[in-house]
Amino acid sequence: MRVLEPDNRQGTARINGPLQLQQVRDGLATRRLGTNLHYFAEIDSTNAYARRLAEQGAGEGAVIIAEAQTRGRGRLGRSWVSPPFVNLYFSVILRPRLPPVHAPQLTLMAAVALADTIASFIGTPPAIKWPNDILVGGKKLAGVLTESSCDAERIEFVILGIGVNLNYPVALMPEVIRERATSIVTLTKNNISREAFVRRLIQDLDRCYGELEEVGFDSLALRWEAFFGLRGKGVRVEMTDHIMIGTAKGIDRDGALIVEDDRGERQRIVAGDVFPLED
Repeated sequence: MRVLEPDNRQGTARINGPLQLQQVRDGLATRRLGTNLHYFAEIDSTNAYARRLAEQGAGEGAVIIAEAQTRGRGRLGRSWVSPPFVNLYFSVILRPRLPPVHAPQLTLMAAVALADTIASFIGTPPAIKWPNDILVGGKKLAGVLTESSCDAERIEFVILGIGVNLNYPVALMPEVIRERATSIVTLTKNNISREAFVRRLIQDLDRCYGELEEVGFDSLALRWEAFFGLRGKGVRVEMTDHIMIGTAKGIDRDGALIVEDDRGERQRIVAGDVFPLED
């Protein structure tokens, strides 16, 4: 698919094609992330490749970008539709100085950084759906998938994977996801510079990651809550062995979702899918 990019404040007009890494590097100002960029026309999964690199000793901050994935994955083993030249499929290796109990904070940190980046391109704040999806108008625009290797004492590495629908019109998406997905081009009516988006995302991740390690999760938690669209609303939480109905109250310090049930008792949800109740 070839799409002509109109003028916009985030990048210059050109026809969609392979990502230009030098344009990503130009102006990239980070402390740890993005120092080493790996680029592929096609790969099985950026997360899988990043894990292989990490297991071989690759340093923190290595970024893997692919134009297309043959086995792109979302949360809970779901597939991620990965057409070439229009979206972002991205993974980064982290080696955080955090105890394993705080590993879920990295997913929430990444969601804040991703929401910040997206807001700068669409002009309005998106919503975070706990724990890892970014929604606009109730439709999925982006997602985060974190995978870690750790023992009881320390985190060896974390693979932070991100997929974003950028210049992918909803009309061209598979019918199975068309009703529940969106993209930046659909929202703004303008294609954007993917290079500008990648550069901004790496910088926002670098900033939020540094904040998490240096001052802790509290300030990031407040910003996550500001993006959380279901606070105080009725939700259905689908877990492996049961379904819970209640009111979403926010998150705790470890990143668990707090849901108040019909008896007024607060429950910690550490894994599951959350859906708003119909009004």
